[in-house]
Amino acid sequence: MRTNAKATVVIAAKAGRLGNRLFLSAYFMANALARGYHLMNPALGEYAPFFEGSVRDPLCRFPMNDINMDPETAEQCRDVLMSISGLTHVLDSRGGTIDIRKTVDAVDGVYDLNAPEFATLLKEHRLLSVKGWKFRDDTNLVRHHAEIARYFRPVARIREGAEAALSKARSRGDEVIGVHIRQGDYRNWKNGVHYFETEQYAHWMRAMAALDASKKPVFLLCASDQVDGSCFRGLDVVMGPGSVIGDLHALSLCNRIIAPPSTFSTWASYIGRVPLCMLQHHTQQLSIDSFAMHDRV
Repeated sequence: MRTNAKATVVIAAKAGRLGNRLFLSAYFMANALARGYHLMNPALGEYAPFFEGSVRDPLCRFPMNDINMDPETAEQCRDVLMSISGLTHVLDSRGGTIDIRKTVDAVDGVYDLNAPEFATLLKEHRLLSVKGWKFRDDTNLVRHHAEIARYFRPVARIREGAEAALSKARSRGDEVIGVHIRQGDYRNWKNGVHYFETEQYAHWMRAMAALDASKKPVFLLCASDQVDGSCFRGLDVVMGPGSVIGDLHALSLCNRIIAPPSTFSTWASYIGRVPLCMLQHHTQQLSIDSFAMHDRV
């Protein structure tokens, strides 16, 4: 249901790191397409220069417009707008604000962007500032996948590196299985429940290789930290591009992905429509049925 084509929603606070901000952006983009309002997303922040839809626009507007600013200038403007004395202050004083950080986010709830409350606020305000993480619109996120994927297409220099790694992997086997090894911060997050040593990832990779003897898998390895390559003896491994956005794009191009729970690997599954197996615990057994499409968080 279209609400107010004249309304503009501004994502005015950063929510976590890359995966979180991509999904937050995508939920509002999908809802904006469904309801007919405009979106500004300077909170995409330091990640904006890496995507075709945002690289030349300091306000990261959506639907995309014809602005064609030099990327470096756009980045400088974006930094100013997100400063303490910049855009956020103006929004709080001039428009309406929805801040769910101490309410919905704090109790791990969900703010439904299709709820009557949000529709009412869109009608009442030409400019609406939103702050928080748990804004959701699962239905439209799936429905408007193509437009979202077009906006978040990585810029050419990132695509080229990721696609070169995939081409190398594809030339050596029948299918490419992306492996996201996330260690670092996962050693302590939730008491390390999703932290796995490199040898454990290698064990799962060998289990994957044994699932279908008729196919030769090649593993595209994307790691948050340096890993011991000796753990992968007997496996055909190609390293990912090595940059955060490059690795994310490379994973989205694989045939399947295995990874611990994170919005990073979930985004790769969603944006590339790639089946993902989430690695939940050390004793987890893998099968073909372990893989599913992930199109929401």
